[in-house]
Order: sequence, then structure tokens, then C-alpha cells
Amino acid sequence: MSSESMLCLYNLETPMRDGTILRGDLYRPAEDGCWPVLLLRTVFRKRDFSRSFLQYDPAYYVRRGYAVFIQDVRGLGESDGEFDRFTADGPDGYDTVEWLAAQTWCTGAVGMFGSYFSGYLQIMAALEAPPHLRAVCPMQTSVSINRDCDNRGFLFSSHIGWCMSRLISRLHDGRYDPETTKRMLPRLLSWLRDYPVSQLSALPLSSMPALQDTPFPLLEDYRRHLLEGFDDFTLLHKEGRDADLTRMKVPAFYVAGWYDSSRTPLIDHCMTQRRCGVDSRVLIAPWQPGEPPARPDSALENGVYAVDLQSEFVSWFDHFLKDAPSPDFPPVRYFTPSGASCFSGTVWPSSSASYRVDLADMTLLSDLPDTHAAGVSFRHFPAKPLPYPGYGVSRLPDTADERRLIFISDPLPEDLCVCGLVRASVLLSSDARDADVMLSLGDLAPGESFAASRFFRFCDGAVRASYAAGWNRQPLQTGEIRPAEILLGHVRYTIPSGHRLVAEFSGSAFPKYDVNHGTCARPASDPVMVNSCVTLYPENRDGFFLDLPLC
Repeated sequence: MSSESMLCLYNLETPMRDGTILRGDLYRPAEDGCWPVLLLRTVFRKRDFSRSFLQYDPAYYVRRGYAVFIQDVRGLGESDGEFDRFTADGPDGYDTVEWLAAQTWCTGAVGMFGSYFSGYLQIMAALEAPPHLRAVCPMQTSVSINRDCDNRGFLFSSHIGWCMSRLISRLHDGRYDPETTKRMLPRLLSWLRDYPVSQLSALPLSSMPALQDTPFPLLEDYRRHLLEGFDDFTLLHKEGRDADLTRMKVPAFYVAGWYDSSRTPLIDHCMTQRRCGVDSRVLIAPWQPGEPPARPDSALENGVYAVDLQSEFVSWFDHFLKDAPSPDFPPVRYFTPSGASCFSGTVWPSSSASYRVDLADMTLLSDLPDTHAAGVSFRHFPAKPLPYPGYGVSRLPDTADERRLIFISDPLPEDLCVCGLVRASVLLSSDARDADVMLSLGDLAPGESFAASRFFRFCDGAVRASYAAGWNRQPLQTGEIRPAEILLGHVRYTIPSGHRLVAEFSGSAFPKYDVNHGTCARPASDPVMVNSCVTLYPENRDGFFLDLPLC
């Protein structure tokens, strides 16, 4: 059943199990009847959400026989309560789904969709197993909250910017007394503009200005959880990072881009559910982070293959909420980063073949005077970290910078198609008590010179030496050479023949990763920074190589 008229009802009150009232806006066909409901729970204030509906435009789904309910999460927008990351996400999702299912205008079938934190909220609700939740569409998110490849020992300190943004929303909404608003709103706005400098460069980290004498429980939680308790499994469980996806029986249509850090856990989530007999599916597309997904009817036709996500969402929900035939798209679909080609299958990766690259067979471009007699070294200056370069087109980094090592292959004799989870095995030592090794892989096109050639980064990863063997922190010992594995995430990328593979090693990628002080002390309370020399041992072929999965 379709509808050409839409009824909008604002601020419908939904009671939670603890008595807190959450509020949502309902969009449904204007005629009398009952419909399956699509729920989107947001931290971005539903009253402003209409400015960026995009693939979540309620009118599109209402015309196709759905009601849409967009709800402010606890403590934000027009919902009551205190916003506390992770504490009520699952239970509030359960209570909202069951409340919707009981309404006279609902058929009893509920689905969820949404991107980023809204996607995370779907997974947390699904893990609570509400009886009337039939399907979800988590997009650009995971239960690991944008932490790719489970990088043990790293702090998610950059999340301070997200927390300050939520508090600015609460201040604008008048949730605090006038004195607090007058005092804190200008400060938060100022800090947010350059938080990597104003906050994440503080020594120690717990002395960052936003955490001093704060009236906000959210920032106290940030300090306790993400700075002081980053390796506390009680807090990791609260966050959902160790969520057991074998318990999630709700079918999920996972969507991400190759440049989203969530792509790796999303693929893993889908494959875990499918092994358990749940009909989940995954789509990985070539979108840039924060970029609206391309549509076939986009105003800007750029030749890139587009996906009509709205149509695919409807097919997905029609099947699970209306008993329509199963969608005709396969379990696994992925595009090349350029968007020029689409591939599909039933499993990921599609092949078990792999190609081993020994770093000893590549050329070291860096010419540093302080290389170790048995290896090659880079410098790490905690007060001068290298910026995180991100993915995509750029130029080859400065090979004279002593903070990095760059290895480059000979021109490839044939295309090298990488498809799957990229890994690297490294051997490292340091004259400090701890060290990080960041690794990014890139594709260098032919050109007049390396510096002038097109360079494309397509994956990256990191390891913290003190956590290389597990969650029990182990300082580096003098003279110790420690093995470590670096996971660089799931990739689908082809390096053309004649191009070169580039491997860049460094000791920092700020602010994606917090800066290693070299002391192996707890970062939140450590005011000391130690300049260090980190040595790698590529001549040891058994312990230093790239493992590239092949298509």
C-alpha cells in the first residue's frame, strides 16, 4: 500500500523502563490504517535532522507504505534524561521498538536504520532481542565505534570532539542553568575548533582544559572510560566492543565505504551472522567519509557507479516487515575504490589465496644516518607527531623526514588485486619503554620522479608494542626485539602493472591514534615524553613481511 499524503506528529512521548520520557516525530500516511514502522534514533536533534534526511527522508518511505519514527536519544534534543554514552542505548532501543509495535497505527513489525551513531544504536538494540524488531540497516558504524582492527592499547582520545559537540547541543537546548551556559558554551565552541591542539596536546592528557572542573557527567565519563580505563574490560563491555554477534539474530543490511574505519568490523559482523544462519548482507561502496552516497538521480553526474540506497532499503524492509520476496542483491557486494566496478558473492573474502611480500626485497627510500647496524630505524618525537594522512590521492611523503621509513617495490609485472584482510608481521625494538608502529600501504603510479608521481593510500593500521601480545601491558626491555602483527583492515584494491607498492612506517598518526610517550606509563596521568629511536628488522624474512590476500 502506498500513500500520497503524509501526516506528521511531533514529540510523541515514549516511556522507558526507568520512567524517563523520550520524544520522537512520527511521519505516517495520512489515511487511517496501520503500517510497519522504521525507527531512526539520533544524537543530532531530530528537529534539525530534516536538513540532511538524504536516504532517510521520511516522505520516501511513507509513499511506499511505511511509518517513520525519528527519536532523540536520551538526554539530547527534546528527550528527557542525562546523555550518557552507552549506558542506556540497548535498553532504550528495546523499549522504543516494543512501544512502537504496540501502537494502533503499527502492524507490529519494526525495522531500524541510520548512519554512524544511529547505526551503532541499531546493533545495541538488536542485541537486546526485542521481539518485534524484524530487520536493521546499520550504515558506517559498528559495535567497535569506528575503531578499526581492534587496536589494543590505543586511546580513543579524539572522541573528545564528539563529546563536546553533544554538550554544545545540550547547552543550546537550555538544559543547564543560565550561568553554566554563559560560562561553558563559549569555551566549548572555542575548544572544539582546534581540539587536537587545545585538548589532545595537553600533558598529561587528563589535564586537557575541557576536563577541568567540568559540570558535565559526559566529560567525566570520557575521562574515566576513554583516558583512564581504555583497557578496562568492564568499560569495554559497557561500550559494546566485545559484543558477541553470534547472539544477534536480527537480520542486518550493513553498509559502509572503503574509506570508513567501520568497514572491517562491519564485514566481520555480517560474516559472523551468516555463519550462524542469519540472512545478513553487506555492501561496501567507494564513498569518502562524510560524503552522501551517490544516487542514480544525483544532480551531479560524475560517471561513478551509484547505488540507490533508498530503493535497496525498501526491498530489505519489504521482505522482513511485509513478507515480500527476498531482495535480489547478493550477500556480499563491493565496489572498487574508484566506483568503476562492482563485485558480488556469498562470502568474504572470495578467495583464500595470498601473496607474501618480503620487505627485504623492497627498496628503502629513506636515507637516515642513524640506522641500526642490524636493521633500519625511524625517530619518534612525541611533541612533534606526524599527522594522520588518511586514504586517497596525494604525493609520496617526504623521504628525508627521519620520522618515517618508506619502502618501495619494483614496478609490478602484472596487476596485483588485493581482496581481504591485509596483515603485516614486523619485528621491532626501541630505546624507549614503549613504541608504536604505524603502517600504510599505497600505490605509486609511473612518473618523471617519485615525488611528482600520483600516490594513492588504500589501507593503514597500527600496533602499540606494549600491547602487541594481548591486553596485559608489557614494557619493552633493553635490547629486546619484539614480534608484532599489524592489521590493516579489509581491502579491495588493484595495483596496476607498472605501478609500485609503497609501505610507509612511522611512529605516529595524530590524531587518529594518541601519541605514544615512550614511557609505558598510563597516558592519562603521564606528563613525560621521551624521544626515541624505533628499529625494524626487514632482513629477518620469517618475521617481517606483508600478507596480501588475493582476489
